[in-house]
Amino acid sequence: MKKFIKGMVIALFTACLSLSLVACGSFFGGGSGSSSSSSSGGSSSGNSSGSSSGSSSQPKEDSDGTFLYTGASVQAANTSISGDITIPSERNGAPIDTIPANAFKGCVGITSITVPESVTSIGKGAFSGCSSLRSITLPFVGSQKGNSDGNTACFGYIFGTSSYQGGTETRDFYTYDRFYIPSTLRSVTITNETVLTGGAFYHCSMLTKIDLNDTIIQVGRSCFEDCSKIEEISLPSISIIPSSLFQGCISLSKFTINDSVDTIGGSAFFGCSGLSSINSSTAGEVVIPNTVTSIGASVFHGCSLMKNITLPFVGEQKGNSGKSAACFGYIFGTSSYQGATEVRDYYTYNRFYIPSTLRSVTITNESAIANGAFYNCSMLQSITINKEAQGNVGENAFENSAQPTWN
Repeated sequence: MKKFIKGMVIALFTACLSLSLVACGSFFGGGSGSSSSSSSGGSSSGNSSGSSSGSSSQPKEDSDGTFLYTGASVQAANTSISGDITIPSERNGAPIDTIPANAFKGCVGITSITVPESVTSIGKGAFSGCSSLRSITLPFVGSQKGNSDGNTACFGYIFGTSSYQGGTETRDFYTYDRFYIPSTLRSVTITNETVLTGGAFYHCSMLTKIDLNDTIIQVGRSCFEDCSKIEEISLPSISIIPSSLFQGCISLSKFTINDSVDTIGGSAFFGCSGLSSINSSTAGEVVIPNTVTSIGASVFHGCSLMKNITLPFVGEQKGNSGKSAACFGYIFGTSSYQGATEVRDYYTYNRFYIPSTLRSVTITNESAIANGAFYNCSMLQSITINKEAQGNVGENAFENSAQPTWN
């Protein structure tokens, strides 16, 4: 009996000692069952889905059930989420400014996503594999605002270079790196950009709508080349329309050139067979403002719906007496296409291909008409030119063409 009582006393003492040690460890935060109520580093115990084991200095998981946060970053998304998703602009009073690489990778159920303007950095492939995505709203294009550094400034950068079922392959215009954009994607809205790099949306043939903020002041060459389903784009604050900007945009129906534009680069509207109007509400009418001082070769190649065109000068620039570059056909180019009439440069016999539908030309700010400027432009029924140029007309300028009216 004494041995039994002695054993019980020892057991009770051992148990009490163990409980005291656990309580002591909990008090100092060292126990395996401890949890911290601190919200430092952007984590919040009130919304935490769990706590990490080990040292209390380690970051705690901060989740709202849809996104996993680390500080000011949306570190990851629940891959089971679906439908229209909006990323919050802040968490626990701190602005969300970062979406790291692969954060939304494999979120196949998302149909639209809105990224707030608080975000200043988006990692490569952040939205890789979002194969049901139909629309996306972003503060900028690529990895960060105003980026002009190679493929990190391309729209495809945030979708990554890994192929997946439901992804359409596009290429970076300069490096030819492959990006895979959801084939379902139709609409893109950019809310806070300043610069679009060359080829930013190059070959994004799945897109039907690109809405851009009005504060974009610069776009690079071939920015929208081969965006074959885009019907309209607004760029009210740029001063240069670069080369091949809309080349291959066969669905582009109208465009507005603002009064700040002074240069239209070569092939800017090359192959825009659906282009019906520029700076006009009348179908078939193109009006180029007098602020433009330079127009490149083949700018309107293939614009076969054109009926009337108003230009500040003939050819490449005002007062030009160079041969091919001073001819009316220069801006239409030397490549043949269905719906074009072939004409010849009077001296070099270079071929130009002018839309057969074109009937009327108005020149508003010329100082000289070069030799053979309108030579063999038999499709024209009306040519109106400002009087300043009347005293400086070259040989055979209007041979086999309509005779001018000086206005």
